[in-house]
Amino acid sequence: MTLMASMIPEAIPLDRLLSRLRPVMPDAVERADRALGTVLTGICQSSWPEIAWQASSLTNTGYPVEFSWSSRDASVRWVAEVAGPEVSGYGKIALALQILHGFEGHSSCFSHLLPQPSQPLRFGAWIGGRHDGRHDRYKLYLDAANDSVAKQFLPPGVLHSVPSRTIWRMLGMDANQATIELYGRLAKPEVWEMERLMVHCGFSPDPVMDFSLRLTGRPRDDFLLPGTAGISLTVRDGLLLAAGFFVHSGPLIGNTNAVSTRIRELARHHGWNTDIYDAMLGSDPPENKPGRHGMIGFGVAADSKPWMQVGLRP
Repeated sequence: MTLMASMIPEAIPLDRLLSRLRPVMPDAVERADRALGTVLTGICQSSWPEIAWQASSLTNTGYPVEFSWSSRDASVRWVAEVAGPEVSGYGKIALALQILHGFEGHSSCFSHLLPQPSQPLRFGAWIGGRHDGRHDRYKLYLDAANDSVAKQFLPPGVLHSVPSRTIWRMLGMDANQATIELYGRLAKPEVWEMERLMVHCGFSPDPVMDFSLRLTGRPRDDFLLPGTAGISLTVRDGLLLAAGFFVHSGPLIGNTNAVSTRIRELARHHGWNTDIYDAMLGSDPPENKPGRHGMIGFGVAADSKPWMQVGLRP
């Protein structure tokens, strides 16, 4: 990535973040670096270079790459655009499938879930990568084909416990793990709705309630989170692997420093290691730009353990 940064100034923040991560997870960072070099080729070669690095819906500044830290495991996680804004959403899907096919061991077997050609696309396609000490995993993110997509994957009890006003926006598909993540938009999720959903998923709602209280810093009321939030459900072969909620961190908590303080407080409470998060964030002085944190999510996995994940722009 150093070569890319030397030729493309917009890639410098990305190169710096990888450099900070390298001492923490050197092997994983090297593999992530190579994968990002492949995925971002379309951005680097965009015919609209003056806006290709600031036109993505992935981050709050339009930057085409977002990293994330998760309490679930020690890994380097990222999501990236595959092409500049001159490429249509369906063109991005085709390119993303081609890239994923080229990654060793990855099988694209979700062609039946691709949006129909007549469907207007909001996001197009993103590729996500996850690199731990030994393995690489990749995920394809797409617009949900329609609001009925949940019927294909969720058990009836879970499906009927999802609030009816939920709008399903995206799918995250990991072919090698045969998992599907469904991402929906939900206005003003109420506590009783969350409790009902978690119980039908087979999870205790208590960790989610505790996390909501600690995250918002507000006494419990009728709403799990203020305003509009997101819902995520991870499924494999009809079984729920994880369920959670997510929200924009900035409007909820504040600027970069306020969000990072809250994340570290939550990590200390749960005994989570934040070395990867600390390296991603770095110690650079705050920029005169929107906060670097994106969505912050929390929930429960099938092993009954709570988890937290937060997006971070380079």
